[in-house]
Amino acid sequence: MTLTQNLVQLVRNRDITHQDRQASALFLLDALASAYAGSNTPVGRKLIAWAKREPLNARTKAFLMGSLAHITETDDLHKASVTHPGCVVVPGILAMANRADATGQDLLDATLQGFEVMCRIGRAVGSEHYKKWHNTATCGPFGSAMAVGSLLKLSDKQCVNALGNAGTQSSGLWQFLQSGAMSKHLHAGRASESGLLAAELAEHDFTGAADILEGDQGVFKAMCPDAIPGEILNHPDAVWELLQTSIKPWPSCRHTHPAIDAALSLRSQIGNSIIDQVHINSYQAALDVCDRPSCENEYQAKFSLQHCVATALQTGIVSLESFSAEARDNVSELAKQCYVGLSEKLDQRYPQAWGASVAIRCVDGREVTAVSSDCKGDPELPLTEIEMIEKSTNLLLHAGLTVAAASALVAQVKGLPESTVAVEFMDSYFTHILAQ
Repeated sequence: MTLTQNLVQLVRNRDITHQDRQASALFLLDALASAYAGSNTPVGRKLIAWAKREPLNARTKAFLMGSLAHITETDDLHKASVTHPGCVVVPGILAMANRADATGQDLLDATLQGFEVMCRIGRAVGSEHYKKWHNTATCGPFGSAMAVGSLLKLSDKQCVNALGNAGTQSSGLWQFLQSGAMSKHLHAGRASESGLLAAELAEHDFTGAADILEGDQGVFKAMCPDAIPGEILNHPDAVWELLQTSIKPWPSCRHTHPAIDAALSLRSQIGNSIIDQVHINSYQAALDVCDRPSCENEYQAKFSLQHCVATALQTGIVSLESFSAEARDNVSELAKQCYVGLSEKLDQRYPQAWGASVAIRCVDGREVTAVSSDCKGDPELPLTEIEMIEKSTNLLLHAGLTVAAASALVAQVKGLPESTVAVEFMDSYFTHILAQ
């Protein structure tokens, strides 16, 4: 049997508990709230303007919601695979929910299965893949296809076909970061749409390569110089990968978060002292993606260790408003005093742990240092349910929902584990965003 065939059986034979569904509901809420928030951004409005000229079928909806969910950099992050599963898996599920007459439990089970496939494949692509390819974009179609296939009740054979055709659509390059271009949002939207399309075609027995991962002309040989195929099937009895996924407290690239945590912990220690220099040490991938001393736009700032740490130290908060032109100007001088370097110790722990150290030297000679071995929001340092709901509510309010509407939506999603009737979120979502 191929890796894909074994993976389908592994995932579909797993038990799902009520607690698993409760966790899945919170991750679905996080992705949905991020998709709402993304609509109230300059980039989001460009995507919505495009969508108003397109037929709103399931694939268009998955593409648009996936793209919008990835804009504010508030979506979840799975460390070991370096992927953002929610912004890819959840839009595909919600886009297909009405046609599939899906219950709340159906949605949550599909979410668990989609996360599982996307993250297991993400773990297997290897670190070299990430240097050129955006893992969310390349591994995402697999997760979306598996999740939508769950809703469509595909047979195992059909599901393998869906994953085969998801894999042949795998793409997404990092080059956009050099100029701060908008392509990253396209990555999430396309991954969600591609997986949905693959599942729809599989429903008609449209075939895909069963060995799309390990074949001589498959994903690993074409795109992954140091692939780890064993990661696909390792630890079959471990907790669901969704439970190993992190929820972001700050709206910036996850690679900046351990440094933000460390900086925030130091702010009270320096008091009124004037900062002379700040030294940020982290793992190599964080440097590759987020060593950005100057930022010409909001998105570059979200991928700048220097800007994020300067913001945390100077203002004590990192919010959606922390990356505007005015906010960048306000911390630009301190950002110039931030220097980034490699920590061999932290690099050895990555990607199982994402860490950073921040050392501050003040003009008066005071020196303070903090190390964050893990990020707030990781399974090791999880947000509470109250914090997760507060985050999602704030994102919904940012999108323009009233307090009453936001509270009602949160309550509806929280009730999904007990729901055995058809549930549909997309009509109200698109009514809201297309009215802008």
